[in-house]
Amino acid sequence: MPRGRRLIACALAALSAGCGTVKQTGTARTATEQILLTNAWDQALASVDFSPLAGVPVFIDTQYIKGTIDEGWLVSSLRQAMLSQGVLIRSKPEQALWILEPRVGAYGTDSYNWLLGVPQTTVPVTLGGLPAGTIPEIPIIKKSHQQGIAKLALFAYDRASGQLVWRSGTQLAMADAKDVYVGGVGPVQSGSIRQRDKRVGINVPMISDPTPRLVAPSTPGAAPPLADKPQEPPDLPGASLKLPPSTADLDAFAP
Repeated sequence: MPRGRRLIACALAALSAGCGTVKQTGTARTATEQILLTNAWDQALASVDFSPLAGVPVFIDTQYIKGTIDEGWLVSSLRQAMLSQGVLIRSKPEQALWILEPRVGAYGTDSYNWLLGVPQTTVPVTLGGLPAGTIPEIPIIKKSHQQGIAKLALFAYDRASGQLVWRSGTQLAMADAKDVYVGGVGPVQSGSIRQRDKRVGINVPMISDPTPRLVAPSTPGAAPPLADKPQEPPDLPGASLKLPPSTADLDAFAP
């Protein structure tokens, strides 16, 4: 074989040896949806003040959040928030002085889409002279807006007497993600779950509003916090403490 042909053959062999494929898969839920929901939950949970429960042995009754999507994240993040504020979590009800009961009023996503242009159209067979089929969408400006919403409330009661001792009030929070296409170019991404807006992978200045957070109104006339704790401000969001445990009670449940 002439030398030139041998070089060409070697080059083709080298190129063919360098070919490969990338396997791509899709999960049942998109990452965006999961981040929207867990971010909304984290923001709502961050509005809860657990300091009145600090130093008290507490059992978390999770029966009213079982079956919720991302249940593991909800329970674990709740435990972390309580532990970080000094609450003593117990694994069994009989080991606790108080029982904490969380509940979820809303945990889901909403989606809104807006289009300026020609929507996708199906041409029926009945129109003479025109072939049947589908005309694809021709957008001039297209926008999609997704929201994750979480609503939660918690309260605690004395295990022995069943008396209400604390409540968080209702906490509502939202997280959002936006995608905008202009003339087929995009998406320009924005929203509270994205640190910076992005246009086809390039960071651009932020155009989204700060993450909204709705906090329950304060409850007037809340009882004083636990003994040996600094006095809380009178407008503590939704907090109410009616039955501070005695020192003897706490000693009985000390690990």
